[in-house]
Amino acid sequence: MTTPSRDTLEKALKSDQKLVKAATQIAKDLTSKAYDISDLALALGFALSSPDMEERVAGTNLLSAVLISIPQDLLQERQLEFLSSFYMDRLRDHHNVMPAIIDGIDALVHMKAVPHAQISLILESFFEHTTCQSQTRGDRTKLFHIFQYLTANFKDELQAMAGDFVYGLINSIDGERDPRNLDIIFSFMPEFLSTYPLLHLAEEMFEIFACYFPIDFNPSKQDPAAITRDELAIKLTNCLVANNEFAEGTVVLAIEKLESELLVAKLDSIELLHQAALKFPPSVLEPHFDLIWQAMKTETFPGNDNEEILKSSLKALSALLERASHIPDISHSYQSSILGVILPHLSDVNQRLFHPATGIALVCVSGDAPYAADKILNSFLLKLQAADASSEQRIKIYYIVSQVYKLSALRGSLQKLDTAIRESVQDDIIASLRLIEQEEFDAEKEDLELQKAALSVLNESAPVLSEKQRALIYKALVQLITHPSIDFDFTTLTISLGALQPVEVQSNFIDVCVRNFEIFSTFVKRKIYTNLLPLLPQIAFTQRILDLVMTQTFNNNTAEPVRLLALEALNKLLLLQDQRFIVDLQQESNLLHKLIELGQRTEGLSLQSLEQIAGALSRIIQQLPLSEQSSIVSEYLPGLNLSQSADLYIAKGLLGYLHKDITLDDHFERLLTDLTQLSLNTDNEKLRVIAHHLLCSMVNKMECNPANLSKVKKITDQLKVAIKKNDVRAVEILAWVGKGLVVAGFDEAADIVGDLSDLLKHPSLSTAAALGFDIIAAEYPELDLPVVKFLYKQKLFHTIMGKMGSKLANYCVHHLKAFVYVLKATPQAVIKLNIEQLGPLLFKSLEEHNEAHSLCIALGICEKFVTQQDSYFQGHLAHLIPSCLELSKYKAQHTMQVRIAALQLLYDVTKYPTFVLLPHKVDVTLALAAALDDPKRLVRNSAVKARNAWYLVGAPRFVENIGEA
Repeated sequence: MTTPSRDTLEKALKSDQKLVKAATQIAKDLTSKAYDISDLALALGFALSSPDMEERVAGTNLLSAVLISIPQDLLQERQLEFLSSFYMDRLRDHHNVMPAIIDGIDALVHMKAVPHAQISLILESFFEHTTCQSQTRGDRTKLFHIFQYLTANFKDELQAMAGDFVYGLINSIDGERDPRNLDIIFSFMPEFLSTYPLLHLAEEMFEIFACYFPIDFNPSKQDPAAITRDELAIKLTNCLVANNEFAEGTVVLAIEKLESELLVAKLDSIELLHQAALKFPPSVLEPHFDLIWQAMKTETFPGNDNEEILKSSLKALSALLERASHIPDISHSYQSSILGVILPHLSDVNQRLFHPATGIALVCVSGDAPYAADKILNSFLLKLQAADASSEQRIKIYYIVSQVYKLSALRGSLQKLDTAIRESVQDDIIASLRLIEQEEFDAEKEDLELQKAALSVLNESAPVLSEKQRALIYKALVQLITHPSIDFDFTTLTISLGALQPVEVQSNFIDVCVRNFEIFSTFVKRKIYTNLLPLLPQIAFTQRILDLVMTQTFNNNTAEPVRLLALEALNKLLLLQDQRFIVDLQQESNLLHKLIELGQRTEGLSLQSLEQIAGALSRIIQQLPLSEQSSIVSEYLPGLNLSQSADLYIAKGLLGYLHKDITLDDHFERLLTDLTQLSLNTDNEKLRVIAHHLLCSMVNKMECNPANLSKVKKITDQLKVAIKKNDVRAVEILAWVGKGLVVAGFDEAADIVGDLSDLLKHPSLSTAAALGFDIIAAEYPELDLPVVKFLYKQKLFHTIMGKMGSKLANYCVHHLKAFVYVLKATPQAVIKLNIEQLGPLLFKSLEEHNEAHSLCIALGICEKFVTQQDSYFQGHLAHLIPSCLELSKYKAQHTMQVRIAALQLLYDVTKYPTFVLLPHKVDVTLALAAALDDPKRLVRNSAVKARNAWYLVGAPRFVENIGEA
């Protein structure tokens, strides 16, 4: 195949569409080696060298389009050298040809075989014969992408150009105003500035970026990919700190703009100083520190009213000090300047400058802890030793000292603090803690804040307490734990001391508590458990604490209140420990057997104790392997008599969270029968709840086989017989059985749903039937239902609509209540798909002002749609608004929650467009006046918010928002 003829090429140059088509075909021919690129250039010569400017533009466009379309590894070095020479020569051409030339150069520099020497020649020619800023915005974008590519891939060649390339780049950037192009520049220039020598042009390069600081522009709302101001500001900041030669200019620029009254300018300036502290070496910034500190002091001392500015300033100062902390001379110089200003103000906590001074002091500690902490602690010590130091002053100082210790520990400098100063401060703190040991100390009159503040310091200072100080602390802790009315949490301190000094803690604290445990009051015993259990993971104390809990739990002579405390402690212990610990404990002490025996054989156990036993059994059995779970159930289950409270709680512990793969088929029928009879016959509501949860969980986990299903059918038939006798309890049990079946996805659930639906018109059981739907639909975190059918909520919805749909048309109030309970559990997407059918029923449920729970649910469902400005609800505001206004009024059946929910919905309605709200505005604002006098403050608050929003409907800000939308 030969090169295209002149006639063919002339036709291709007639329009952009033909040009693109021709370029695509030529690129295919070149790729298949049909002819050479030099042949194409010769054939196209008539256009490329034409005296007619338009023809030259078209010819160059075609050649550039071909270069863009061919593979980047197709052309050889000789060919690329020829083409680059052509494009460099064309840089002298008319400015209308420039877009095509830029496209060609862009394609050439990306070619794999482009001679590296040609890169420098192309750039030199471009900088000599044209300028970037004389091009259109789109062409400038291409040029900046070219610069970005070249600086990343031809570093040696560009560095060889020395100042010529840097100068050319400066001229190319200078004056750029388009945010999209600036985004490109600010993205690649930090890397360039940090790796390329700027020579004598550093100041000029800095000024190129400094003129944009701080960034001030508003992105177009019509641009879906608009660049935000904050993004651009971050990238500009990275440019200004990219080269160490920018340090002086950056500091001066930031401080100058920090004086601005604009919040965004202040924040950008502070962030620039923060990044300067992170990027510039301390030796570079050190000559400018006094200038930086004076600027920072203005914003932090006495402090800026704007919390964001204050926080940012302290962050910048912290970075500055932390970077310098590795160079003692510079760090101490910085610290001396700052501490010299703030230390005098740390001596009086009542001074206005005390609070900002403490904030800066903590920043100093985070930078150079040993140097700053000693001086700060010494200032506090002088105040603490003063005769006029009050408890209030001590409290404030202690909390600051606590932070000083904590920051010093984080910096690994706690042990480096001056021992004399540190111990003197600690002596004062311990003395404050030990005030509780005095006979005249009255815990009821004291607020104990001083002791709490003292503990906050001791929590942090545990590693550096002297032996003498620790001895005093142990006495104070014993006094605290045995005090008849004080209840402090000091576990952080005991855990730290236990890890550091286990022998001391054992003999001076734990042994004292355990040895005298029997003589302490129940209140003190509870505190002992609370403070000892966190120490159990430390091996030195594990057995001692475990023995105490076990002895108090299983001792035959333990009084019931004390045993209950021990059982609560055991449960807490099992919750805190991991699976390995629990399994080891079970294997070593046969804890399950002991707990079951305790429940069955101990007389006078309260239901609270049995509940704790059940919880412990459940926690243990969940951690055991399946084989052990199965053997334990097989061993103990046959002997349980569920009519006995103790055995029922044991069954709850063993079966409540039993793994779903363990079959109970051999016991299934007996358990169903016993639990059903228990629920039908007992008056104890707690026992009935346990029976319901076990029934629900067992049915959910049962294997789906005819035998099990027939057993469930037998129970439901018994319940139906009881229902015919008007037994309300049977309705509730049926709902719980139905819940287990529904969640597991059994088809038999539909029958129970249908039975409950039929009961909604029953004269005496309708309320119970409606609540049954609430049971089926509601979530119960404490209930173990491991078998969950995919999309069971959607299936439940469709099942109920199939059973109740026709009845809802001729609704009664109980049908509506049941319907609302189900909707609460139905995914919103399902409701939305059926909103045409469900909407009228929702509105009807709001008009039946008789039951708070269902009303709150219905209002909540409506609110989800209204907040999304759903179109269906927009079209039915005439139904929704009057119902909400009626529900917002104070009436006996309208609880506070209902009134607040109605008012919130009225407020959310105001998010709809103004034209649909205006017809209702006057009526709503007048009707809401009644809610402003509601007896409940929270209702009045909601009424004010809703009424204000309605009053402003149609005001300029609303019109403006609609216009923007």
